[in-house]
Amino acid sequence: MDLRKFFSVATSQQEQDEHDAQRQSEIGEIEKEQGECSNVEIETTAEQFPNQPYQPDDLARCSDEAFVSKGFRNWKKSTEKFRQHEKSTTHKLASENLKFRRIQTDINKLLQLRADDDDNLKRWLTRKTTFTGGDIQNEILQLMGQLRADDDDNLKRWLTRKTTFTGGDIQNEILQLMGHAVLRDICSDVNKMSTQFGIIIDGTQDIQGNEQESVCVRYVDDSFVVQEEMLGLYQVSSTTGESLSKMLQDALIRLQLPIEHLRAQTYDGASNMSGKYKGCQAEIKKIQPMASYFHCGAHVTHLITSKALQTAPYIRNALGYVQELGNLYNSSGKFKHLYLNLHSADTDNPSPTRLKPICPTRWLTHSAAVKSVLQNFEAVLDALHEAAEDFGTNTSSRASGLHSCLSSGKCILGLFTALPVIQCLEHFNRALQGTDKTVSGMLDAAEVTRRNLLTLRCDQQFREVFEATEQLLIQCNLEPVTLPRKRKLPKRHDDGATQEYTANSAEELYRVDFVKVIDSAISNLKDYFTSTDLILYKDLSDVLLTGSVQPHTIRKYPELTDSLQQQLAFFRNQFSGSSVEDYRKIFLAMVPEVRRMFPQVEQLLRLLLISPASSCVAERSFSALRRMKTWLRSTMTQKRLNHLMVCHVHRDRLAAVNPQAIAQEFLLKSES
Repeated sequence: MDLRKFFSVATSQQEQDEHDAQRQSEIGEIEKEQGECSNVEIETTAEQFPNQPYQPDDLARCSDEAFVSKGFRNWKKSTEKFRQHEKSTTHKLASENLKFRRIQTDINKLLQLRADDDDNLKRWLTRKTTFTGGDIQNEILQLMGQLRADDDDNLKRWLTRKTTFTGGDIQNEILQLMGHAVLRDICSDVNKMSTQFGIIIDGTQDIQGNEQESVCVRYVDDSFVVQEEMLGLYQVSSTTGESLSKMLQDALIRLQLPIEHLRAQTYDGASNMSGKYKGCQAEIKKIQPMASYFHCGAHVTHLITSKALQTAPYIRNALGYVQELGNLYNSSGKFKHLYLNLHSADTDNPSPTRLKPICPTRWLTHSAAVKSVLQNFEAVLDALHEAAEDFGTNTSSRASGLHSCLSSGKCILGLFTALPVIQCLEHFNRALQGTDKTVSGMLDAAEVTRRNLLTLRCDQQFREVFEATEQLLIQCNLEPVTLPRKRKLPKRHDDGATQEYTANSAEELYRVDFVKVIDSAISNLKDYFTSTDLILYKDLSDVLLTGSVQPHTIRKYPELTDSLQQQLAFFRNQFSGSSVEDYRKIFLAMVPEVRRMFPQVEQLLRLLLISPASSCVAERSFSALRRMKTWLRSTMTQKRLNHLMVCHVHRDRLAAVNPQAIAQEFLLKSES
């Protein structure tokens, strides 16, 4: 055995025993000076003097001399007595007093050291939470509370409680309270400011594949500003028109929005929503006949664009090649790097821009995708040629096929031919995206779009398109556009006196398909924007714009009375406008006293404004859904998702909610 190690350990133990004995002696002297006793003795003293405060001489009589002057001798119960004495108030106070007597430092320096420690702790915690991904605010709050609890017993007991306010159930309850507060604010505005309202519904699937229906409301506030607000997401098991109509009725009842005040409904063109007999709009009309149905104008424009481009095969095929090129660009990182860096050493030519696929569900992606290919056509062909020679089997075969298709003059002509039609319809689509867009404005914009399409129908327009195609073919050293091989006419058809029509040039041949595309777009514009409910809306807007009141038109709405004719004549003598938007601005500029002179005209204007022109507000809520319910939060319950969506979408309204009221409501529910 190492004796040096043994004696060193023995010496350390002896020094420790001497230090503990000295410390106990000092504590005993302090207890003697203060004259305090243990907790058991203090309780006895309190019983003897129930109505008097403790006096120092009374506490001195209760002092335990065994730990003060005489010393302790009852060693059989030493462990029990020592533990009891350590828990006594006298021992704790004496220990604290000894601690402060030994410290010979100014109190200001102590406070400064404590503040420095807090700053160091905060900086350390910031580094820690950066790597661990923790919530720095919550961790700093808890640790600062623990530091503050050193001299506050109440705070220490509160921090060591078993119940916390960060559990999942409590979070869901607080989110529910905040979401309900926001919804009460919205519904209160609808019932007080507007009374009549319109409904917007659109559906999508979340990350789990559940069908989520976004329900939105459209109303006009006191300042004649059109508001579109999302009311929540509703998960449905069936997407039939009947089930969706029941879902809407249940939502309106829960939100205390009377269906009797529903005047408009806007959905997409799916059969379960727009069906004439079994669609959601038809089921709602059985309950509320005044709820006119309007097909979303943005969806209509997308359908018109798709149908028009399908009429010309060479345009349809060219757009299909662009779609496949965009898919290859997004799926192959190697091809993307090759395309972007193929001519990086060439300082004279700018680097190519990224390629974009044609999304089948997004409204404004056609023109951007076609432009990206035409502007970088040489770089696209070079990258496809390199990929076809150097890449693996799957990617090289795709690149080789795309290179062969895009190199044809027919494909380039199809892209140049489709671009003006697409741009015209996308301008119309973009004009309909907004909360302040009205059905009257949508009809006017549709008429302007029709006239623009007619201007594209001239020979000069197609001549410019054909010349741009020839210039690009020459620039890329490709073969020009030629007439296809003439097919032999079957004998059963070759029995007439007249000869078969044959185009004299490629320009003449492909001009026919270009005209077909434009005619299809114009025809579909007329068909989609002349539905029954749109005709009724047009008649109602003509009452305001022309001043001619038709009894059969106003008889449908109970809020319009026979006094509308007189008020409208008086109103038109003082004010004039050419559109619904003009009259909205007139009422917006009126003082309240003048506005009250025309209550029926104001009611007529509100009926025209609450009709939604598109379902863009519901589409935007789907973008928020992608942010809320991700793969990492795929098991989120429907209630939590709905309340999170309401709080996230209506951040401004949530910021105006009084947090004290939310806390008070939470406490009242907890007590019950």
